[in-house]
Parts: sequence; structure tokens; C-alpha cells
Amino acid sequence: MPQEKSIFNDPDRGTGLIYFNRSRREFLKLGGAALAGLMLPDLIRPESAASAAPEPVQIDRACAWALEDAGVQVVTHVPATGATAIFDAFHKLTSKTPSYAFNEETAYTIAHGAALAGVRSAAVLKSHGLAKAANSVIDSLSLGTTAGFVTIALDDPLGAHSDNIFGLEDFLRGTGIPFKVAGTNTIYNDVRECFLWSEQLGIPVVLFVDSQLIARKTTAPRKRLRAPEKQYRRDPLRHVLCPPLAPYQRKVLEAKLAGKDWREIAPPGMPAVPDGLPPAWRKAASRFVPVFEVFQELRPHIPFASGDTGLSSLFAFAPFVCIDACSYYGGSLPLAIGFQQAKACRAWAVTGDYAFLAAGHMGLIEALSRRIPLKVLIMDNGAAMATGGQPVPAGVFEQVLSGWTPFVSRIENPNDKPAIRNTLNRANQSDRLEIVSVRFRG
Repeated sequence: MPQEKSIFNDPDRGTGLIYFNRSRREFLKLGGAALAGLMLPDLIRPESAASAAPEPVQIDRACAWALEDAGVQVVTHVPATGATAIFDAFHKLTSKTPSYAFNEETAYTIAHGAALAGVRSAAVLKSHGLAKAANSVIDSLSLGTTAGFVTIALDDPLGAHSDNIFGLEDFLRGTGIPFKVAGTNTIYNDVRECFLWSEQLGIPVVLFVDSQLIARKTTAPRKRLRAPEKQYRRDPLRHVLCPPLAPYQRKVLEAKLAGKDWREIAPPGMPAVPDGLPPAWRKAASRFVPVFEVFQELRPHIPFASGDTGLSSLFAFAPFVCIDACSYYGGSLPLAIGFQQAKACRAWAVTGDYAFLAAGHMGLIEALSRRIPLKVLIMDNGAAMATGGQPVPAGVFEQVLSGWTPFVSRIENPNDKPAIRNTLNRANQSDRLEIVSVRFRG
């Protein structure tokens, strides 16, 4: 979709750029301002003023101040030149020990899960890393957020610290994610404004930062940003990504970007699970029923359960109501980690063996390194059933899971409800990482 750029000038914030799709032109009419009516000074109403900056400070420190003054609670990051300076500067301001992520897609999704939970979050990534997270980036636009979620993306236009030169601006345009180009003299306010922009839209946004700016200095008159106004509310029609809902979720996204009320869009009806599902899915989903009937019993004690874009996530709908949200294939684990980190509550990730191998297992590393007692339910049916039953090669799932043996409980009979109930109850009450694998083969 073609994109345009709008130049704004403000005596307090300087000059900058904001990008939008041509089909979103109506969005610019909100308030009649060059910044789409979202970045106006009246949106920044400080509750209290922090100490003023009497002298210019390094750009990385100014970004860290902006994150702190915006009340950001969860910041994720994979080590990279330039980006690490901002991440480290932020953690010097807090009492938290920094947790460096190992994978950019996982890092992005953890921050997204926190924003969905209702706390402001940020991912600080290099351009190549954000491209690596593209699957999650695109899905996050449809899934949406509750509180502001901003990715500070460091570009390396000269290839000074990258294997190659990569066009970050073209990548951002391709994903459709709204983004703003940071200025040397405006970067502190750019960060803050992006959080308000994200909350106004209800989706993530990106702040594009040229990594050459990190060595420069800027002024940052500090002000506290008002707290987010919205609270998390379960809404599987928007938060569960699956083919039957894709057209509706696309319309919702387009309405948000156009500044329209997406609530006026008629939601689709969902078929009863599993009997109302298409024949290609019905048999495989029917085998999951005994497990989800027990899981349904536990739901009053589980604040949040995430899934993947697979058959198990369809149990978000009637009559089970077991899954709250889902992202890309394997994204259930980092999404649940982010939610749990934000809310300090119990969270479950429900995934299939194929999705777990594809990307989900990387979430286990993050849960362990962050000391988060995540609960994981793996539906081991030996195939990718949502896409036609492509098989998992023999022994691969068992080999990968064997590295996590101390945390694994196995259910060999998926129809043995007492065994399922005992295992899930024990895992739910545990104060450590728990992985429950249910075998549906044979």
C-alpha cells in the first residue's frame, strides 16, 4: 500500500516526519493537525515534573529518561550496537536487573504481551532485528494493544556495525506499521508522543532512530506522562488470530488507522467448537475436547491463556472459552510471558508440537532466564493439522523436549480426565516453569 510522509514543525519539538498510508488520509483530518491530531501539546499533560535537564545529555540517556517518564514497565532488547546503549541507560535508572533477550521475534512479542495486559512497554531493537521479528510485527497490528507499545528501531544506513546495509524505512512501509522518524532535538518528546500515538490507535508504533544520533547530545526537559487510561478486556474476536476472523480484524485495523470507530463494524459469528468447524479441522480438534473440558474448569484460576495460530486456539470460542489471545505460530509462549511479567499473575501458553518446534521453544529460554514461572500446555499430535497434517519427523519433538525434562509432565492418554485434571492442577499451583505435554498420537 503506497505511503506518504507529512512534515510537521513545532517551536517546542522542532521538525520531524510521520508516515501514513495513502488510504489513511482521513486520519489526518482529526483535529486538522499535521500530526493527525494525536501529537498535540494538550495530549501531554504532565502529572508532575521531574528534574529539568540543565545541560545537553547523550541521546541514549534522553531516550532512557523518556521511557522512564512515560511510565514504561517492560522493556525488551537483544544486544546490538546503539540499541544496547539505550537499553542499558534505561536500566541504570531503575532497580531492575536487565534481561537481555536471545531472539528479536521473542523480544518483540514479550513487549507486545505486556502492552496487551495494559502496561506501557517498549522493544529496543536494531533494524535487522526488527526485520527478524516481522511475523510478530504484522500480527501485532491485527491483535492490537491496550497500553502503548513502542519499538525504538536503530537504523544503520552506513553499515557501520552491520553485516550489510538494510533499508529500514522500506521495511516499515511494507509491514504497514505506523512509524515516526526521530530528530536530534526532539527525540525525548518523540518517544513520549509515540506512546500516546500507540494508545490512540490501539496498535504498536515504531520510532525510527538513525544510530548515528546515539553519539550526539540533546536537551530533555523532563515531564511525567499521564498513565494509560484503558484496562485489558478479553475480546477473542479481536485478539485471537485465525482465518475465520481475518477479514473482520483487517477492517478493525483499517478503521483504527483511519481514525474511525471500529466498534461500528459488525463482528462475525463464530461456529461452535468443534462440531461447527470446517470438516478438515473437525476431526483433529475433536480429539482435544477432553483436555479443554478440564482446562475450562481451571479458567477461574488462570488470569490469561495465550495460543498460536493453530487448531487449539479455536477453543477460545463457545462453548469452551479457554484461550484469550494468540499471535504467530509459536508466539503463545512469549505473549504469555509478557502478560505475566506485566501483571505479575499466572499465565498459560497453549501450543502444538509443530508450533513449539517452529518457534515456541525459544520462549522457554526467555521464561527460564527471566525467572518467570510460565505454564505451557503442548498438544502433541505429531503434525501441523491446521495446514493439512504435515508430519513432525520422528523423534524430533522428543529430542527437543528432553532438554527440559526437569520441567516436563506427560499425559499419555488424552481421554483420561482424572489424570489430566491432576496434572494441570499441580502445574497451575506450581511456583516454577511447568510444561505439560499431552500425547494424541496413535
